[in-house]
Amino acid sequence: MPIDAEETGKALIESTCKKTQYPEECISALESDPGSFTANLTGLTRIAVEKSASKLVETLHIVDMLVQNATSDYPTWGSLVLCRYSYNTSVPQIQEGLQAFDQLKFEKSYKSVEAVKKAVIDCDHEGVKSLTQVNTALLRLIEDTIMILYLLF
Repeated sequence: MPIDAEETGKALIESTCKKTQYPEECISALESDPGSFTANLTGLTRIAVEKSASKLVETLHIVDMLVQNATSDYPTWGSLVLCRYSYNTSVPQIQEGLQAFDQLKFEKSYKSVEAVKKAVIDCDHEGVKSLTQVNTALLRLIEDTIMILYLLF
C-alpha cells in the first residue's frame, strides 16, 4: 500500500515503519526526534539517515574505547582495529549520503547507507563478543533506513 504523500505525524511514522524489518525499533528511533511528527516521507527519511549516522558515530566511539582499553588479547585487539577502520571509513560515506540526500540524489544516499551496512556486517564477522549488541542495534537501524530510503524510489 503506497504511503500518502501528504501524510505526516504518528500515522506516517507507523505506516512507514510497518514496511521495515524492525517496526518497533524504527518507530522508537523516529519518534525520538521531534521533527518526525511534522515531517513528510522525504523529511522522515532524512531523519532516519541522520539517526543512522549518529548511531554509527556512537558505535565508532565504543569501538575506539575498546581498542584503547584492550588487554593482551592480540586477536581481539586486531579485530577491534579492523572494526574501527571500517566504521571510520563509513562516517564520511554516510555524511556524503546526507549531502546527496539534500540534493535529492536518493540513490547515492541509498548506496552510502548500504556501504555502512557492509561495514557493520564485516565488523560483526570479526566475532568480537563485546560488540555484538551494539553491532546488532546499528545493523537493525541501518536495515530499516535502507527500507525507508527505498520508499522514495
